[in-house]
Amino acid sequence: MEYDIMNNNIEENITISKKDVDGIIMILSCHKHKNTRLKEFSLNKTNYNNWEVIYVIGDLFLKQNYILDGNYLYVRCEDSYLHLLKKLILAIKSVKELFNIKEGILRCGDDLIFNENNLIKFTKSKKFDYFGQSPLKKSYKCVDKNSLKRIIDDPFMLFYYNNHKEDFSNPLHGMNNINIPTLSKYTKRPNIYGAAGVIFYLSNKSCDIAIRHMENIDFNILAYDKFTKSYPYTIEDCGISFIMYYNNIEYTDCQFFYDNSHINTIAIHTNKYK
Repeated sequence: MEYDIMNNNIEENITISKKDVDGIIMILSCHKHKNTRLKEFSLNKTNYNNWEVIYVIGDLFLKQNYILDGNYLYVRCEDSYLHLLKKLILAIKSVKELFNIKEGILRCGDDLIFNENNLIKFTKSKKFDYFGQSPLKKSYKCVDKNSLKRIIDDPFMLFYYNNHKEDFSNPLHGMNNINIPTLSKYTKRPNIYGAAGVIFYLSNKSCDIAIRHMENIDFNILAYDKFTKSYPYTIEDCGISFIMYYNNIEYTDCQFFYDNSHINTIAIHTNKYK
């Protein structure tokens, strides 16, 4: 069964029935890294302890909402770094339609070297609704939503696109009407922390909350949030933290998700092929 990017057809017409899984190991990637990161860092198996491995790529020109081709999930959305939060939540929505998921989703970057034994240990371990690893090494509970109104000016995306200006002209990225001056208008976000975007876990409860929240803003990552008077959705991991805290989900920190050492963590973050 082969996916054709040019006309987004699957050569075989099949009916997909829902598969029962304990969880999804979701690896977010893009067409740009399909022949680099996904070739070098792909996991050795497609299932670990009944956790299905799914690789996610965006395709703005899909006729359907999504296509599952083996363990590759193509979702209809911009394939850009700016739209990563949109891609994540659309992918979560899609896999929940494709699988009966018992626990939740382990969201992973595409530049990780996994310790598969520790990955399996994670699948068997106790998990929390919003679970990951923060540079601050501490958990967080938003007891007062007004704390989300504390705003910072974060130029992260400006720095990224100053170094990747070719992305603006990539048709799969859907950024024809966006440029550096445009992005400079969307740098204010809530001053919060949570799980680093390298790898983190969301329970089914958290996934459902994230889907509803993004549906309410029509998956517009440039949406203005009236409560915080900011733009919380332009940076994926910051957007997830905001959505969780706004909806009363606390963050649980644990330092075994990723590190420079392969001994006690699920994965090494390589940051290769930028």
